[in-house]
Amino acid sequence: MSAPDPIRLQATLGSPALGRLREALRRRLELGRELIGPLTLRDATPEERQVCDDLFARRPTAGRSLMIDLDKLATLLREAGVAPDLTVAVETLTGAVANRRSLAAAVENAWNCVFAEAHDRWSKVSQPLVTWLEELASQGMLKRLAAGNPARGSELLAEVALVVAALPARAEPLGGFAARLFGDAHALDAGTARATLAVRAATRLAGVPFEDDAEGRRSAWASVGIYLDELTTPALLLNLPAGSDSALARLLRTAALAGEPLHVSLRWLMRDPLDHEQALSSRTIFVCENPTIVALAARRLGTQCAPLVCVNGQPATPVKLLLRQLVTAGAQLRYHGDLDGKGIEIASRIIMGYGAEPWRMGVDDYLAAPKGKMLKRPPLATPWCPTLAEAMRRERRAVHEEAVANLLLADLAQG
Repeated sequence: MSAPDPIRLQATLGSPALGRLREALRRRLELGRELIGPLTLRDATPEERQVCDDLFARRPTAGRSLMIDLDKLATLLREAGVAPDLTVAVETLTGAVANRRSLAAAVENAWNCVFAEAHDRWSKVSQPLVTWLEELASQGMLKRLAAGNPARGSELLAEVALVVAALPARAEPLGGFAARLFGDAHALDAGTARATLAVRAATRLAGVPFEDDAEGRRSAWASVGIYLDELTTPALLLNLPAGSDSALARLLRTAALAGEPLHVSLRWLMRDPLDHEQALSSRTIFVCENPTIVALAARRLGTQCAPLVCVNGQPATPVKLLLRQLVTAGAQLRYHGDLDGKGIEIASRIIMGYGAEPWRMGVDDYLAAPKGKMLKRPPLATPWCPTLAEAMRRERRAVHEEAVANLLLADLAQG
């Protein structure tokens, strides 16, 4: 026979007592397994056992588990003219069964094609992007963002490729950039799959680390010439030299002639970048953590103060961009900050991230300085001076910049 008898099949295998049996058979089919050999139902109910014993016309059985011989069951159905085989029987009773393994293999093959095509395309553009693509494949980020759909994944990578091809930009707002590429000013707003990938691609192009928060995204876009919230948290500086004829250079000279601190926005730094400013080449630029030091330097030293930049706690995007531009221009940074848990964290980012020299940030400087409040947490490692962290753990006292302001100002007067 080739076709099942639905009525007789329902009477034979369709009873509620055989529900677990039907589910077990269907699971085997979904996993790509043949319906042969024994199948065991654990913790069988009396109803399940009685129906199965009646089905096989056997003496009543006992025990916690119930064994069903699938080969015998298939033969019984076939010889009785109920169904040609167990697969037909299961699909007639429960609906068509998709082979999960075959489907999974097909989907995986589709994903492999997506990544292979992107690899071929991006290998001609940027090796860092190829490395990132490999990470996307191994970590599963693209699959998650595409909800497991290879077609959507391919579409997302094509959109990222469109973004990459337009970078770096020259001081373009993110909304305008998105509108130009996608016809939608919100197409690269944070939270979308497209934006999640695009902002990470931007950092790979620029060779900067990515931090997954609002400030990190702002810095990432700024690293490739796209500004976001360009007027917030400006960089604070004093007496920064500049010799070119750009609007920002003229503003810096005017402020320096007056010995006045200046706030410079992200917009300024992206419109008139300082990375080719000859006046900065080989110059020492001092960098401090707290605005109080800048205020004291302006009040006491004025125009005689060495060039000074303030990170104002955790560096915001304008400060990060400014420091990067200074280093590119050939300046040598010297950094000082609070000697406490948070201060060491900031110092590590500036010293290790921008190649800054420690400025009075050694163990002797710490031991000689007036101590402040108790440290709330042990400091991080201090790679530039390993014994500094050891001394701070031992002393368990903070040293804030304001406590050594006179020493810092003396350095700035000579710088």
